[in-house]
Amino acid sequence: MELHEDYSDEEMEEDTFLQTKRMDNLATCATVKDAFVQHGLAPDDKIDRREQVLMFRTVESEMEVGLKSLMESGRFDEAKEMGFRLESLRSEFGGLQKKDEAEKQNKQKKLFDKAVKIKGKQLKEKHAAWEKEVEEACSQFQEDTEKTFKIQRENLALEMNRIERPRMKYSKTRMEYKNAEVRLCALKQYDDAKNVRRMLKSIDAKEEEAFNKAFDDRMQAKIDKLDKFQKESAGRLEEKMSAFRWKELRKREKESYVNRTNINNKKHDMHHFMTLDARLKPELTVKPSALLQKRANFKSNASKLRGEQLLDKVKGKKEGDAVFIESLCNLHEFSDKSLKGTAKFEDKIQWKGYKSGAQYFNEKGHH
Repeated sequence: MELHEDYSDEEMEEDTFLQTKRMDNLATCATVKDAFVQHGLAPDDKIDRREQVLMFRTVESEMEVGLKSLMESGRFDEAKEMGFRLESLRSEFGGLQKKDEAEKQNKQKKLFDKAVKIKGKQLKEKHAAWEKEVEEACSQFQEDTEKTFKIQRENLALEMNRIERPRMKYSKTRMEYKNAEVRLCALKQYDDAKNVRRMLKSIDAKEEEAFNKAFDDRMQAKIDKLDKFQKESAGRLEEKMSAFRWKELRKREKESYVNRTNINNKKHDMHHFMTLDARLKPELTVKPSALLQKRANFKSNASKLRGEQLLDKVKGKKEGDAVFIESLCNLHEFSDKSLKGTAKFEDKIQWKGYKSGAQYFNEKGHH
């Protein structure tokens, strides 16, 4: 079988490509689309301002040559029609600049709205985690306090268990009655001694009851004192936790207010800059005027690019950061539907005697 040489897949040099673009009859362009097609572009292709100006100047120079030729030959009607087309093209190219500027502004607005949503979500999650930490701290306060109260109660119980009930101490009157009973018994006055003993039983019961009650009251006073102290401590703890919650709440509210104010100010600055930028007249000069020239650090701090700047900030991207992307010239495995990563094939492919194109043509040349 004869092998037909097909060079359709070979790379084409840049100058060879440029030669294939036929830019004939530029003077016949009536619209921007015609100019794009004449320059080998699709009508909906996007090119920057400088390329638009160069394209218009190329068409303008061709049309001015045509105008000069028409006026020299006396075809003034055709020259008038070409002049109208030139002015129409000038207006369309100017409108193209305004359209591109409007699209850039809409893109920045969309990026800004997206960044605001992400920022709001991040702030909401941050405040939820913040509130959770506050509640965990308050729970820890309560646990520590309950633990302290339990230890205090246990210590008091140990202290009260070590306190023995004191020996009974009778009153002076009771002791005089007791002595009188002893003397009466010595004098063998048993009836009177019996009456004194009856009185002693009544006095002893009352005094022992009063003595025991006083001791129990002292023990109960210790318990009541501790309960009162713990109640006061619990009240102070509630006040402390309430103050802590309100303090953290005010911090969150202040952060939300600062965030809203920051976003509103950035949005106001962006819209103000865009309004001024939209009022600028289109310039069809290759070198832009001072109004269109970008100062140093324009991309990082210009009000016009607040959407892009805010989105980079909320995503954590810092100025100068770069993301490494594996070269597309390498062989990759794209069959993985999970898209969790891309596996390179360098170590997996085994070439079974297949020859490269250069080797094939070299061998063919030798034959």
